Amino acid sequence: MVTNFGKDNISTFKTKICSLIIIQCYAPTEMTDKDMKEKFHQQLHETIIAIQKRDVIIVMGDMNAKIGSNNEGLERVMGRHGIENMNENGELFSELCASCDLIIGGTVFPHKTCH
Repeated sequence: MVTNFGKDNISTFKTKICSLIIIQCYAPTEMTDKDMKEKFHQQLHETIIAIQKRDVIIVMGDMNAKIGSNNEGLERVMGRHGIENMNENGELFSELCASCDLIIGGTVFPHKTCH
């Protein structure tokens, strides 16, 4: 588990207008202690808010989250094409995205049932 976001986890691509920041991370599994999961999401949140507002941010990796399809109250954060019901990691990740103005891309478009 990554507990410190450093140069190994963040890539920056500069353009004339802004920078594209990619944060690669792997969240703790659903079986991990809740305090550890909250610590991970807090560190990720601190990393994201330290980035300039004009830059584009992509958070990618395995968030070990089931987002579900119920986006009530989270319409700005996620689409309606999640699968199954939201688990604890999904709640933490959706709260992080809401607080940082991020969109969960995997829920925006429908997927074939085999995927």
